[in-house]
Amino acid sequence: MEPPLHPHSSYPLMEALMEELIEEILLRIPPDEPAYLMRATLVCKAWRIILSNRGFLRRYREFHKTPPLLGYIFYYNTSIVPQFVSLASTFSPPEAYDDRTCLDYRHGRAIYIYARRSYIIWDPITGDKHLIMVPATYHHSYYTIMERSYFCTATVLCAVDGCDHLNCHGGPFHVIFVETYIVNGVLVAWTSMYSSATCTWSTSTSINVDNHIDGTRCLLIGASLYVPLEHGISILKYDLSSHGLSLVNTPRMSRAIMMKADDGGLGFAVVLENCIYLMSWEASANGIGGWAQQKAIELETLLPKSLDPSYPHEVIGYVEGTHTIFISTDAGLFTLELKSGLVRKVGKRDAYYSIIPYTNFYTPDGVCAQESHQLGL
Repeated sequence: MEPPLHPHSSYPLMEALMEELIEEILLRIPPDEPAYLMRATLVCKAWRIILSNRGFLRRYREFHKTPPLLGYIFYYNTSIVPQFVSLASTFSPPEAYDDRTCLDYRHGRAIYIYARRSYIIWDPITGDKHLIMVPATYHHSYYTIMERSYFCTATVLCAVDGCDHLNCHGGPFHVIFVETYIVNGVLVAWTSMYSSATCTWSTSTSINVDNHIDGTRCLLIGASLYVPLEHGISILKYDLSSHGLSLVNTPRMSRAIMMKADDGGLGFAVVLENCIYLMSWEASANGIGGWAQQKAIELETLLPKSLDPSYPHEVIGYVEGTHTIFISTDAGLFTLELKSGLVRKVGKRDAYYSIIPYTNFYTPDGVCAQESHQLGL
């Protein structure tokens, strides 16, 4: 007969199981308020060791999948100066280009107009900066908000092969530059892609269009970048693989915002008579197809009852990778998660024109002792 196990012999197994259980609990800390991570490190040394482990932080990103909304950059109707609003108590960028026009934020980087024909690519978490120049042979029209003379825009994309875009810091990137200008009486849209790996611009692609770029944010869906044009009649579609340009007709609704539809294709959201309408493309039996309403949501069922029906409520932004939109109302600025119906007030009532969401996983000082800076998780 085997001798009975000593009661203390099971301690290592119990400790391992307990550590695994604690990790599973810590994985479920909501990422939209980084202060929760900081508070968890103060519980005990064991929790602090777990939370500062890079392997755990990688699992944390993979568990939550979608980087949280930490803030947003916005423009007023009468101002060319961008404003940043933080939605997380422990997060604020190390510096900001408050006097520069911000065109977009994506994959951990923001892109600002620095001067004529030059752009700054900036990582708000690490402070890393790159200055790039558009070749002098390109037209590069002037950009402003107040005078509505956009004519050009740009966005930045991570260029790391196989990246899941949950922690894009460092590494190569691409910049897509798009502008509209008149050549021999014809309005033309032109685009080119910059590679930080080679410091070169791709061969340009152009197409005739009816309207200038309108200055609101681009939308990335898969390998397609959509660029809105003025008056909302059509939008530009840039294929990142073939570098081809094409035009896509829209539902032709004033101030409709592009978004990703439930089927993974292009969709739109718009407010009409205090109701949010979601539109997507539906193919018909003859293969022609058209825009169709997929859902209607009454604002009064979600937002404060005191809404003034005469106030011009608008959808003014969309958070990529989520089902979240920004809605400007007389009661303030709100986010609406379309799947759950969750509403959050994120700003006061004001004359908002354009919203650029800031999403990222973020580690406050003191959480990740293995990092030398305030890096993303």
